[in-house]
Amino acid sequence: MGAQCLLGINGLEYPHWPIQQIADLAVALKASFVELGVGRITREGVDVVLREFEARHLTVEVNSPSSEIEAGMATALRLGSPYVIVLDDAIERADWSRAQSIEGFRRTMVELLEKPGSEKIQVALENGGFRITRDPKDVLAIVRAVNHPRFGVNYDPDNYYNAGFEGFPYAYELVRAHIVHMHAKDSAWYIPEVHGEGKRVLHRASGNVICVRLGTGAVNWAGLAERLKRDGYRGPISLEPHNLPHEMAPGMEADAAFLRKVGLVA
Repeated sequence: MGAQCLLGINGLEYPHWPIQQIADLAVALKASFVELGVGRITREGVDVVLREFEARHLTVEVNSPSSEIEAGMATALRLGSPYVIVLDDAIERADWSRAQSIEGFRRTMVELLEKPGSEKIQVALENGGFRITRDPKDVLAIVRAVNHPRFGVNYDPDNYYNAGFEGFPYAYELVRAHIVHMHAKDSAWYIPEVHGEGKRVLHRASGNVICVRLGTGAVNWAGLAERLKRDGYRGPISLEPHNLPHEMAPGMEADAAFLRKVGLVA
């Protein structure tokens, strides 16, 4: 079948779990890495995080809001993390124009990426459900503005759907040349009579949605998987269903099984 993608889990989905339990889940799912937020890593302590995850032969990736990207990069350097995933919460400033905001972000990112010691860190900008990164054309504009070989896209097709855009094929076609990392989840419009009352409902531009198993929601995951394989994508894929706490681990287990069934991960 050839080379396949690395599987990981997004530990931000487990703020209620000790990091040891998150790491054990990753091992149970045969994952290679775990994403942790820069705030969680700081609270736990870098040395503690390193000890727990290295003992399980897991890599830690840093997830950082754009407002904390300096801390995110510094933390990644201390952990030896290969990726920093950036979620926009402050790229556009109220006192700057769009062009000024993108230029300010570009300067910050280039300075951090060129900082001595950061040569092995890849930064991936995640498309979000809000703000400037909700639109794939804007994500593309930011990546082109930064114009750095270690700055790319964390492609989340379900976030695009939640933001009111077609995640695949439309958004994929726009950003595919820059995809270095992915998040995997799926969602559908919420129908209480079908899905039940006891669900975590997300209020998004596309409507009120709930996360469902990969391949059963609005994202064409079967078609996307075939396209990713054809295009030769071999980057990391991180599971991150937004479910209730008791549903999270079983959801990730089912989603990992789906990604293996379609041949994206080993």
